[in-house]
Formats: sequence, C-alpha cells, structure tokens
Amino acid sequence: MTVLLISFAGFSQTLSKNARDHFNKGNEKVSEKDYTGAAGEFTVAIKLDSTFKQAYENRGVAKFYLLDYKGAIDDYTKALRIDPTDYDTYGRRGWARFYLHDYTGAVSDLDKAVQGGKDKYRYFNFRGEAKFRLKDFDGAIADFNAVIASFSGGKGQKSKAYYWRGMIEISRGRKEAGCLDLKKAERSGFEKAAEAIELYCNKSISN
Repeated sequence: MTVLLISFAGFSQTLSKNARDHFNKGNEKVSEKDYTGAAGEFTVAIKLDSTFKQAYENRGVAKFYLLDYKGAIDDYTKALRIDPTDYDTYGRRGWARFYLHDYTGAVSDLDKAVQGGKDKYRYFNFRGEAKFRLKDFDGAIADFNAVIASFSGGKGQKSKAYYWRGMIEISRGRKEAGCLDLKKAERSGFEKAAEAIELYCNKSISN
C-alpha cells in the first residue's frame, strides 16, 4: 500500500483551539497507526469547525488505511469543496479510486495532481498504473518515461517506473526490452521485479 502523508499545518486552518487540539491528537494517533482513533479525533475536530479542510483530508487518510476507500473519497471530496486547488488531495482521492478499481476516475484525479502536487512523480507512477489497467499502454509508458527521465523523481519512483514499463513491454511481446527494464528495477531494489524476471525473462539477458 502506498504512503499517504497527513497534513500538520492545522494552525492556519481553524480558529478553534479545541478543533486544533483534536486535530493534533488525530495526527498523533496516525503516527501510532491507530487509524480508528485518529478518525474519531478528526471527526470531533470537524464537528467543532465544519470548514477545517485538513481535518477532512487527514480523516480521509485514516479511512484509507482502514480500507474504507469510499469513506476516504467522501472526505477528500469535502476537502476539495473547501479548496478545489489542492493538488495533493486530488492525488489522494485518485489513489483511493484506484483501489476501488475506478481507474477512469483515478486518471481524472491524477491528471490534476500532476499539475502541482508536491510529489508529482509519485502521481505520474500512480496514473501510469491506472492507465495500464485501462489498457492505455501508450499513455502509461509516457507517464513512466516522465519519471525515468526526471532529475528529481527519486530512486524508488524510478525503479517502480522501470518495473511497470517492463511489464508493458513484455505484455506487448517485446520481451528483451521489457526484461532489461525489469533488471533495472531489480538493481534499484524494487522487490516485485525479481519475481517477474523469474517468470518472464530469459536468463541470458545481460545486466
């Protein structure tokens, strides 16, 4: 499961000290992986201030980890009604939609996330995976290429992009190109790559 970062900037979001206190308690419970308790604290914060956008966002994150994807989407949608320019909340909602197999909805949200999200290369990978499920292989490869070609995508995101690009190439019958990508993903530490190499790749392909 992906990591969905919670927001800590509560002081700028509410004038209610009580709402802020419950918000901070919710964040503490998220750090302790007490997601049920966290959701309860965020709910209290929202009751005290119904415009507390970040409380909706973080309750959505807690619900996501509780596998309540529909509830998470509902909270992200409420947050976006308060601030429709929050690119990272579009990203969170897109990933929740992905887990509900709403790949078209996921792509739509991730289209917005890549415009200005803080971790846009993660969103490119998420969107590429959704496009892969929709059999939009050209679109998926374009997203994975954007991650691979970037200077700031990071090793983890690039290894994931190599893995998925390799899987697409193999599904298209381009085994050599696909296995080369899987080898790159494996060298970068992407755990699923070794299993895919064992299943699909010719042992003679060079490192």
